[in-house]
Amino acid sequence: MLLQSNWHLFWFNVALYTFLVAVRRFVDVVVPQRWFDPARRWFRTRRWEHGGDFYRRAMAIDRWKDKLPTLEGRTHFDKKHLAGNQAEYLEQFIVETCRSESNHVRAITSVVVMRLWTPLSLWLLCLAVATVGNLPFICIQRYNRPRLQRALERVERRALANGQRYRPTRLIGEACPDALSAHAAH
Repeated sequence: MLLQSNWHLFWFNVALYTFLVAVRRFVDVVVPQRWFDPARRWFRTRRWEHGGDFYRRAMAIDRWKDKLPTLEGRTHFDKKHLAGNQAEYLEQFIVETCRSESNHVRAITSVVVMRLWTPLSLWLLCLAVATVGNLPFICIQRYNRPRLQRALERVERRALANGQRYRPTRLIGEACPDALSAHAAH
């Protein structure tokens, strides 16, 4: 009964949510890349995730993750397919998983403010829709990130074994000063 009398409010919340999604897409590209540092506590893999393996075992994520749509976003970084195994590319991919996870978490939390004007039962429906719509994408990022980090470690070890000194070119963790100047030159 409550939902029938509040469809206009439901659609208002949907429109607001859609607007906030669009705003986040534009804002995320101007947010400093260091905010999406995988070494930050929020983005670190938790012990219970077992390097991302939890998502494969518990959710069979490897079977369905590629069937979900991917949004290239304003950074124009394609996350659908791994396009290389260079350290710089893998570092950027890892950062993009953090950016994407952050965006989806903020999408869910943006519904919290709607509680100010939305009756509880309708707000719970809005929250459930936002959670169901975003949680799979958060899980995908948390599944892929440790896998990409392991691939980056292999590339770094291979470079060191070949006598090359690996130098990060992106702002990830503790970047060296000459890496920062190399990044600025691009």
